[in-house]
Amino acid sequence: MDILTTLRNNKLAQRAAIESLCLLIMICGLYYTTVAGMVDLWLTSETYSHGLFIIPLAVILLVQRLKDQAPRNTQPTFMPLILLVGASFVWLIATLAHINLVAQLAVMSFIPCVVWLRYGWAMTWRLKGPLLFLFLAVPVGDFLIPHLQDITATLSIAMIKLTGIPVYHDGLYISIPAGNFLVAEACSGIRFLISAITIAVFYALLYLKSTKNRLLMMSLGAVVPIVANGIRVFMIIVIAHLSNMEAATGFDHIVYGWVFFSIVMVLLIVLGNVLADKEHAKDKKVDNSDAGSSDAAAPDIQSTQGQSKSHQQAIWPFYAAIIIAISLAPIAKRLLAYDPSSQTIDATLAYQTKITKGLFSDPDTQWAVSFPSADVVLRQDGINQKDISKYVVSYDYETDEKELINYENRLFNPDRWSLKDRRMIPVSVNGETVMTLHLTIVNLAGQKREILMSYLIDGNATAQTLKAKALQVISKLMARDFGGQAIILSALSDDVDINQLKLEFADVIQQAQRPVRN
Repeated sequence: MDILTTLRNNKLAQRAAIESLCLLIMICGLYYTTVAGMVDLWLTSETYSHGLFIIPLAVILLVQRLKDQAPRNTQPTFMPLILLVGASFVWLIATLAHINLVAQLAVMSFIPCVVWLRYGWAMTWRLKGPLLFLFLAVPVGDFLIPHLQDITATLSIAMIKLTGIPVYHDGLYISIPAGNFLVAEACSGIRFLISAITIAVFYALLYLKSTKNRLLMMSLGAVVPIVANGIRVFMIIVIAHLSNMEAATGFDHIVYGWVFFSIVMVLLIVLGNVLADKEHAKDKKVDNSDAGSSDAAAPDIQSTQGQSKSHQQAIWPFYAAIIIAISLAPIAKRLLAYDPSSQTIDATLAYQTKITKGLFSDPDTQWAVSFPSADVVLRQDGINQKDISKYVVSYDYETDEKELINYENRLFNPDRWSLKDRRMIPVSVNGETVMTLHLTIVNLAGQKREILMSYLIDGNATAQTLKAKALQVISKLMARDFGGQAIILSALSDDVDINQLKLEFADVIQQAQRPVRN
């Protein structure tokens, strides 16, 4: 069914197109910062550039669903209004806490909620595939990078051992006789994974009808690229070993990666075609044996005399309900807006912060942290005459580009250190327990370093991200603390025992603020 022909001949399609355009304009206007944040990532990040294609692909899926059988009637309902208001409230909380992912998911959830409210549950259920596919436009996946690095390193090391090549690994460092390798963030395969999942989901929704086959195809879209990335890293290391490090490095590394990616994508589509062919063969058998019985399986989105009253009811109350529900959160956010213009930073602190931030990229600095958008970053070495370094990172207020808790903030330079262990540990501070982040990192020189970190928000200490975000929301609503701090202590394992480091960390926290029980 050609979409232009449908728009010309179907009044319901014409109204739906106008309503969709109005909804998109309203969402983009009221939630501009959230929508602009997504679009910016689509345009600037190679990892999330697939987001530019999600809406056009969703339209294709939508047309395909309506082509199978166009609905003859709709049943508006106020039932999902509470979900729409709830999504708006979730966006408000996520925005105050600067949790962009949750805010973007909340905005995207407006669309299925409005479809349900305006067209009824039967229509929404028929269009569930395209509506859920829209959520793939939300930029998400950065949190998977460390886990993907670990999986890639583990798979590649296991395969290298099968070849008989001597291999030693420490954290994400892989050493063979020919040289050393680091499974860096670029080697995690996150772009490969997200692209494969998008293609697999689209293919499954467009060409497969069986729920079992769809789930299988989507699972292959997640598993195949992870395994394939491990194989890719294994092949790069083996080629480098056989060529004495003259191949599979630098530009060759990138070329081999893209070639391998293309091959795996073709393989994924071939697997999808196999599943689709099996479905077509099965459908032909069913058609031959049950000819003429298709009317019994017709969906129940049909116009009936009992539904005519519902179909003809005034639609304007539903429009008003949608507008009010979607507008509540932006209005509330404006009332809670905080003006940071009154915040000023002492010139001496500003200068010290500039110098301290530069240590992260200084090749002569052994260890440093990076909080690029922080208002104040201070460093002190030799805490209590011990080989312990301390960072105090302060945010007077937060914006979408300036967050205390953000993936771009780093507790070590990944080009010089590799993460060996990450865990939450309890630290006793004046009889109270503060959950503290404990990292163990290593480098190619054989050094091992311990790092302890906790956030400080309105007198409360915790390294638990969700709890810290909740504390930030409460503090902002109470107009007490619009930013927060991070306290980081670190020392080489050979110089300071971890128990000593915990004691020093407890003293620093006790001096900085009042801890609370976790």
